[in-house]
Amino acid sequence: MTKIHSERLNSFGTASIPKLVLQFSVPAIISMVVNALYNIVDRFFVGQGVGSLGIAGITLCFPIALFIMAMSMIVGVGGNTLFSIRLGEKKYQQAAIILNNSFVLLIIMAVGAFAFGEIFMEPLLRLFGASDQTLPVASSYMRIILLGAVFQTVAPGMNHFIRSMGHPKTAMFREIIGAVTNVALDYIFIMRLHWGIEGAAWATICSQLVSSILITQFFLKKSTPVKINRRYMKLRAPFVRKIYILGLPPSVMQICNSLMNAILAWSLTTYGNKSIEASSTMSGGDMAISAFGILNSIVSIIVLPLLGFVNGTQPIVGYNYGAKLYTRVKSVVKFAYLYAMIFMVLAWALVQWQAPAFVAPFAPGDLRMQEVAAKALRLFTCTIFMVPCGMIAGSFFQGTGKAGKSMFLNACRQLILFIPFLMILPLFFGLTGVFCAQPVADVGTAFIGLYMLRKEWKRMV
Repeated sequence: MTKIHSERLNSFGTASIPKLVLQFSVPAIISMVVNALYNIVDRFFVGQGVGSLGIAGITLCFPIALFIMAMSMIVGVGGNTLFSIRLGEKKYQQAAIILNNSFVLLIIMAVGAFAFGEIFMEPLLRLFGASDQTLPVASSYMRIILLGAVFQTVAPGMNHFIRSMGHPKTAMFREIIGAVTNVALDYIFIMRLHWGIEGAAWATICSQLVSSILITQFFLKKSTPVKINRRYMKLRAPFVRKIYILGLPPSVMQICNSLMNAILAWSLTTYGNKSIEASSTMSGGDMAISAFGILNSIVSIIVLPLLGFVNGTQPIVGYNYGAKLYTRVKSVVKFAYLYAMIFMVLAWALVQWQAPAFVAPFAPGDLRMQEVAAKALRLFTCTIFMVPCGMIAGSFFQGTGKAGKSMFLNACRQLILFIPFLMILPLFFGLTGVFCAQPVADVGTAFIGLYMLRKEWKRMV
């Protein structure tokens, strides 16, 4: 470990908290904003070049795509948490083993996700609510996406380690390049070459290939303090076990999100067919799914920057916790809460005020779809300002190695609270109940997270 990198890591425990948090969070926020904008532009091109049926088809693929993302998070976040703690403890050889074992595990997880998706894709899409109109669209998109499963795990998984070594800007630029490449290829493949939904899929995996190459190249440079090295790639059972234990809590959110989206797609189809009159090209259920796809893209521009902010604080929390600097750990969390709440309240007010303007570009000329999507957006985001309470508490437990508590808290929003509300509320309120299930779950998760955090802090002395 060189002197300059040692000084960079030591600053985690000595530098000003606001300066340090902003130093690591701003690049992560910018990366997430770029990715969120990519999601919006991607759906915009699909809406313009394919239509609302294309958005519905992509939305039906969310559960499978989120499952692949969860595979990446298990290893990427779990390995990164253990990596940060070992850096704080000055155990650099163990940190190298953890990084290389994580790299191998990311590839193994991607191969497993590819095989699972190829075998069960069509029955799963039918289970999620695909109609005869949307199934061909969704299948065409998903088959191409699965070809790039390795890129979808390696790029985001290994980028966590770049941040933890004190290079947040490097991580940011690699993500930005991938996202910009995706947008550019979307325009070329969909609008110029008229490849339709397949063009959106090829744009996605090509951009992820670019990101994977750039991120892997960072770990091969001589100047990188902890490198990808074949000598450390042999899987070590104790480290693998710890990586999975620490990686499961945050990935539970994605795994549950996959399950949630599957149940949500089914609910949207069922209650959409009952509540929305079919058009000449789409059933009521397909329109409800398309509306959710639109609102989900818009919500991502709010939630992903928040996630970037939280991810930026995690290496700082992990390092200071490993160094037993508990006062600094608490200061980081308090600072995160203050800025996250301010941002989310402002975002909530803007979305509630201008919902029709946000959804219009995704369904040009389709006033009926715009009306359905705007109403759904307002319902879905009515308590979004409560999300930071649960998210930051979960990140705190993740960063301090409290795997069980983090897993429970992350499961609350997407499983323990959300799914029961998703099953119960529509029985009384129909399609409105489907879109209100998440806001109710967010409120419950916020109070549980704050209670657990307060209780844990009393033990940190």
